[in-house]
Amino acid sequence: MIDIQTKIHDQFSIEFKVGFSGTEGVKVDHFDVNSWIFIPNSLDINKQTYSNDRFYTDMKSNVRLLTPAFTLKEMVEGEEAPIFHVKRALEDALKEPTPEHLDEYEFQLKLFASIFKSSIRNASALIMDHPDDPLTYERCLVYADDVVRVLQEFRNLREKINPRQEDMLTKMGFADEFISHQADIRTMKVLKAIAHSERQDMKEARKTLSELVVNEKAYKNERGYSHAIIGDEDNNRRLLRRHSLLKKYIESALFLKANTTQDGKAVKQISFSLAAGLAMMVYLLVTMPFQKYLGNYPSLIFFILVLFYILKDRIKELTRWLFAYQLKDKYYDNKTVVNIKDRQVGWIKEGMDFITDDKVPEEVLKLRARNKLEADNKLLEEKIILYRKRVEIDNAVLRNQYNYEFKGINDIIRYHINYLTKKMDNPVSVIACLDEQLQVQNLKAERVYALHFVMQFKWEDQVEYKVFHVMVNRNGILSINA
Repeated sequence: MIDIQTKIHDQFSIEFKVGFSGTEGVKVDHFDVNSWIFIPNSLDINKQTYSNDRFYTDMKSNVRLLTPAFTLKEMVEGEEAPIFHVKRALEDALKEPTPEHLDEYEFQLKLFASIFKSSIRNASALIMDHPDDPLTYERCLVYADDVVRVLQEFRNLREKINPRQEDMLTKMGFADEFISHQADIRTMKVLKAIAHSERQDMKEARKTLSELVVNEKAYKNERGYSHAIIGDEDNNRRLLRRHSLLKKYIESALFLKANTTQDGKAVKQISFSLAAGLAMMVYLLVTMPFQKYLGNYPSLIFFILVLFYILKDRIKELTRWLFAYQLKDKYYDNKTVVNIKDRQVGWIKEGMDFITDDKVPEEVLKLRARNKLEADNKLLEEKIILYRKRVEIDNAVLRNQYNYEFKGINDIIRYHINYLTKKMDNPVSVIACLDEQLQVQNLKAERVYALHFVMQFKWEDQVEYKVFHVMVNRNGILSINA
């Protein structure tokens, strides 16, 4: 199946996290994602001003494994719990500190921290999404108990490491600081969600969660970990950079090796060679009769040969275009091979092109839902980009890695809109109107542009559509509405 999550990543980029989950019992799965991007005509985005290379500069993606799913309680219970894999890797590294065992120890630390991030996010979201639910008090207590237990079980492992094994302690410290930070930010979000409840039990819940945050701050001070300090801008600036580096370090365990090449490069080169050969054959067939019958007029033959040489060049370019057009649907612009430990786990192909309304499926136009003014006004005619992706996943390779059952991959796509904002008008305009006293008042109004994304997901015999409306102006992205 295919799942998608969308958010504003930063002021000028939209993030689409597309999850591809393999089918149980199927060796190889194929998925298709077709995205139609509708762009206002006034932004002057077209084939001439917005090349494929420019588009792929703006459309960046990273491929990573889907994080194994565990609840907080499951992280420390049972022989297949993530904490068990960390313990085993630690014991192997202590017993026989070979490069292989040390690498496995570091990997299991990173994976444990990544799973904790996912687990605490899900646990906190259950509370935040239903802050007034009668069960919220019990959920808060369970959340606090589970978080404390996971943190304590993990931190107990430090006692097994000899102080002289500095590298192993350092790497455990990175993972420990990361999960402490995750516990802090997620608990603060829960506290914000339940801050306005006047129920007595929720006041007790806030007290319990606040104690968790206070205890973590004391622990960070003890260990020398970074943490927020009110009024200390330099410290908080360093804090953000520190956590950004930690995030990249921890999540590197899930990111996959990717090698991108031009798709169908050999076939395209052969087709272009055939086009050149065909053009030369036509040239020779046409010019040979003139050379035979006009041999006594060398000047005339010279001009005729030059003329047909020019035509030959045009024939070659036309034939190349026809070959490329025929290959477009079968081949894509790029092909990215995805590997785990030098074993290919799948590939992702992507292609981009500008198309017109008559090439857009009727279902997509209906989902775009243009209003009457947009539909009838030729000056508002949108430019349409079709961005295609085809994904293949080898489940047999994917599901037998790292002692975990990885069910699929995430393709994290970030579309940067900086280039699209270049020809936007000022973000704020002034509107004059009369107030109740018939005095002229100047009102400020935001000038916005709408980007519409209609996405089609296909796997097995399933087809689904998602629509996202993105409001932007020259200052960046304002909102995303599904």
